[in-house]
Amino acid sequence: MAATNTSAKLEVFDEPLFDNSLVSLHEHTYKPYGSPYYRNSDEIRIPIQFQDLILDIAESYIYIEGKFTPTDATKICYLSNNSLAFLFDEIRLEMGAEQIAVVRNPGITTTMKTMVSFGESHLKTLLTYGCGLTQQKQNILDNASHVFSGRLPLKYLMGFAEDYTRGVINAKQELVLIIARSFKNSYIGEADANIEIDKIEWKIRHIVPEDRQKLKLLNRNNKGGHSAIAKMVYRMWDLYELPSLRKTSSDIWAIKITKSLERLRYIIVRFQNADNSDNRSNDVTQFTNADINSIRLYLNSEVYPYERWNLDFENKLDSAAYYAYENFQRSYYDKDMVEPMMDITEFRNSATLSGNAVEEGAIMDGVANTATVDHDYSRSAQSPHSRLDMEWSPWEGIAVPNMTVVPP
Repeated sequence: MAATNTSAKLEVFDEPLFDNSLVSLHEHTYKPYGSPYYRNSDEIRIPIQFQDLILDIAESYIYIEGKFTPTDATKICYLSNNSLAFLFDEIRLEMGAEQIAVVRNPGITTTMKTMVSFGESHLKTLLTYGCGLTQQKQNILDNASHVFSGRLPLKYLMGFAEDYTRGVINAKQELVLIIARSFKNSYIGEADANIEIDKIEWKIRHIVPEDRQKLKLLNRNNKGGHSAIAKMVYRMWDLYELPSLRKTSSDIWAIKITKSLERLRYIIVRFQNADNSDNRSNDVTQFTNADINSIRLYLNSEVYPYERWNLDFENKLDSAAYYAYENFQRSYYDKDMVEPMMDITEFRNSATLSGNAVEEGAIMDGVANTATVDHDYSRSAQSPHSRLDMEWSPWEGIAVPNMTVVPP
């Protein structure tokens, strides 16, 4: 690298290069059709009918505006961490009538992935997503008018938008949102509160290319056949929940996978008390280490990790688990320098948003139809109120008109 920089200093007569391939990037707003009122369990659809547009889906986001009104102003009540994502039970993206990406229980899913994907330098940005809100930090809420507003970027919600950063052309698209059955995960307080969603919009940048680039794209698209197929490769996250754990020192959880194209790459496991969900008195994003001793994934005939961790959080014997946690960014994002959200003390003590068992299997080769999670606990972890949340990332291939999504 040093030799290249040195030799470049001698290229004094080279012509400067200007990138004029893009004329502009215009942000446009798309609104749902149907009723302007948004109630619990409603399905909201935001379509894009124009197929001749080049859209920057990766940088698009959902804009949300609403009102948060506690029923008793004398009692403590505030928006919870990741409150915007908890407003929905499901968010999915469709192209050409095919489902491209879906995130179920986006509040828990994004909470789990945020803690392994982001670092302290992202905290200010995450606040605009509603992530990181506390009683003292209500950045998206105006206490006087009780109005809140924020945005949920698609790359924060879906692996598709995070991985596929190119423009999308010649495909009818639709964003589908299912509003949560209850908003009790979106706030914490001593009294109930009313949450009204007044506005939901999908904001997308239109990519306007230079005339020669536009003609080049249109010519290739009009030819049809293989030349008009765009290959889209991305990772997708799935969330699985085990409602309760048995009162034993060990447990085995078998999960059946039906899609034959999936190839498992990463798995994140976190434990949570069952009474945290749909309970305004507790923080649903609060996880616990459950005094776990070891956790392993059996994928067909392989096991990850190969050796047991033999953890003991009480006596601070947890370096193996923390190394797997911080190594996620190095493997998933190909980073040389990682920036974990939590230090080892926060990881051990299960601070807000923390999870204490992150297992990363970067070389899980082969297609899997069955996965088994085997977890062992110490005696103090035999609680009937524990719940196991697991999220994993497979590669998946989907075909849509004029586009082909293929696994790597």
